[in-house]
Amino acid sequence: MPDANLKRKGFFLATTISTKSPNRFFLLIVGLSQLAFTSYASAQVVSDSALQQCIDKATEKSGVSAANELTELKCHNKGVETLNGIEQLINLENLSLFGNNIKRAELSELTNLQQLNIAKNELESIDIKGLDKLEMLFLFKNDLSTVDFTGVSSLKKMRLMQNKLVNLDISPLKNVEEIYLWDNQLEDLQITGLDKLRFLDVKQNPMPDELYDFYDEQTGMTISHDGNADDWK
Repeated sequence: MPDANLKRKGFFLATTISTKSPNRFFLLIVGLSQLAFTSYASAQVVSDSALQQCIDKATEKSGVSAANELTELKCHNKGVETLNGIEQLINLENLSLFGNNIKRAELSELTNLQQLNIAKNELESIDIKGLDKLEMLFLFKNDLSTVDFTGVSSLKKMRLMQNKLVNLDISPLKNVEEIYLWDNQLEDLQITGLDKLRFLDVKQNPMPDELYDFYDEQTGMTISHDGNADDWK
């Protein structure tokens, strides 16, 4: 009988078949080994062990043959600290890393991303330049002082409230419809040219009354700010 451990590891049965000559035997290998496939599918992709575990589980659950074929990855509240190596997951469309301990995120090589959530981390910097398919961005409850939106032309909705934003150029966001920036340190935010913008929340920012007056003059959109805060209670 074959060793049961070999079965579990993916080895197939080997049987000996006798020919008419009793002194001759042929070894018949039945099937293909699954061991190589298993090792390939769970190959180390990132340096962070907690993130790697999420990648392994997602790969197994989705049934793809390798991690770089994943289109969706969710890893919430797992203690992830670094994203080194994640650029190999080039087919990701939806990446959600809510509630971890990430400080830096270099994601500009993930050019298929459509939805990104790294909210409630410790982010101090993020690189999303050139992600022209990105439509939803959630980065609230972090330590960001700015974000470069160069080339992020398809974004429709973003939540960056409760950060430490001091300056923000949102002029590249020609398709943005909803922006949430309350509880930051912004003194200015220019919205000229954002023709599709329908909602903007900038409450709890140290903005001057002149800017509030400009916002109040805008038509076709709703802007919530400290100057009209009583209207939103």
